[in-house]
Amino acid sequence: MNQLNAQEDLKLWTGHSAQAKITKEWRINAGQLLLFNQQPFELSSMQNSLNVSYRFAKRKRIGLGFIRSSDPSDPDQEARNRLTGRFRMDFRLGKLRVANSLRAEWHFPERSKFEYRLRYGFRIHRGNFGLPLRTTPFITNEFHYYLSGRPLQYRDELGEKVVKQSPDGLHAHRITLGIRFRPFKRANASLSYMRQTEFNIGSKYREINVVDPRNGRVRRAFNNFSVVMFRFSYQLDLRKKTRNTSIGVTTKKTDHSKIIALN
Repeated sequence: MNQLNAQEDLKLWTGHSAQAKITKEWRINAGQLLLFNQQPFELSSMQNSLNVSYRFAKRKRIGLGFIRSSDPSDPDQEARNRLTGRFRMDFRLGKLRVANSLRAEWHFPERSKFEYRLRYGFRIHRGNFGLPLRTTPFITNEFHYYLSGRPLQYRDELGEKVVKQSPDGLHAHRITLGIRFRPFKRANASLSYMRQTEFNIGSKYREINVVDPRNGRVRRAFNNFSVVMFRFSYQLDLRKKTRNTSIGVTTKKTDHSKIIALN
């Protein structure tokens, strides 16, 4: 895993979102993520997202989403869009709770390293520790597979052309350590640290961070960075109350708006 000329950066991301339960199975989520660079400290990108998910089994859920990224300091810059499809499956290992997720993304316009990206992640947390604000720690690992990036001209040690193709392959890993807590009713927040590392595995003619033997320049350099992140979300329950009437008896369904759901 060559780390030659890897870019290093520390960033600050802050996000807020609102999630609404439409029915027992359907949920909709709208949010915004602000991405700040450290040097100089400035807002580098703003992401607006909308996601819809459907729970088809007790611990299984699928979803579709759209993300639009833009640079608020440069309104003339072309915005980047992303369509996503997701599958999530939760299970328990004793007192540990594990969330497995697979996400497929289509980026348009395409990025230099990929147009499509597959992301597999798993999160582990223990649940309620009895701490104030129901604080719980978590750890997340995520792997990224790049597909259909812009073709890169690969050369041999003498500088002769070998093949020109997209640098497809497993090229990135993210690890996140954080805590999640509930500041007040129906609200969730998290504070975390995330580290992304790009790398090469497999064929040298599918690599990124490639050195041109003719001039020593690095093409598609590794983008390694760290992020301090704060997220806040608010839960809404839009499910309607129902009444069941029998002979002389009226019953009322439990008001689920009083039940707080965690992401």
